[in-house]
Amino acid sequence: MEVALFPIPDIVTFPGTVVPLHVFEPRYRQMIHDAVERNMMIGVCHTRKQIRAAKSNMTQVEALSTNQATYLPQTVFSAGYCHVTETSEDGRIFANIVMEQRFQLGDEIQTLPYRINNSTPYNDKTRAELELEQAPNSPDIDYAALQALITERLLVIIGDQNPGLVAILKHKDWSELTPETFSFRIFQFLHLDADVMQDILEMRQPGERLTFLAELLTPA
Repeated sequence: MEVALFPIPDIVTFPGTVVPLHVFEPRYRQMIHDAVERNMMIGVCHTRKQIRAAKSNMTQVEALSTNQATYLPQTVFSAGYCHVTETSEDGRIFANIVMEQRFQLGDEIQTLPYRINNSTPYNDKTRAELELEQAPNSPDIDYAALQALITERLLVIIGDQNPGLVAILKHKDWSELTPETFSFRIFQFLHLDADVMQDILEMRQPGERLTFLAELLTPA
């Protein structure tokens, strides 16, 4: 599938989340216009390295007319369709990307002014694949207990600072999410080190993601 790429350092996105963007670079404003017109997905990716640095000390006018730093995207990322919410008088675009699924980089179709990649879906392993890999006598995963523990730890972290989020996490709809959906959507509210989040994004089973998160959020 053709996916337009928006590499942003330290931003890791997950399916089921909404990613707000403030787009001012000319190439990415063009990307937004093209993606909306062509109904093309946009992948918002963490980066592996910087290819070209941005010019320093630019004015706002220069920033709106000059492309910034160029980055090499991570090979696994989430992508979704773009919904423009506002376009300012000076051309800046405010948009939301509703992330639908994970992809893995394939062959590059277009390099300039922005990358378009022929990406392939990056899915969790099937039950048959997991059964082939599962060690004999390995215990079953208690998904409900893991989700409850992660929610409890997040509520402790939030405290009374965000009553709206507390209400979401205590609602029965949240407790009834499937393990796959929960293990992605939690990152609408939880933000960790980008490299850690990238590792979680690349995990290919809900139990692995939930176990990792539960251990990470549980005090030693």
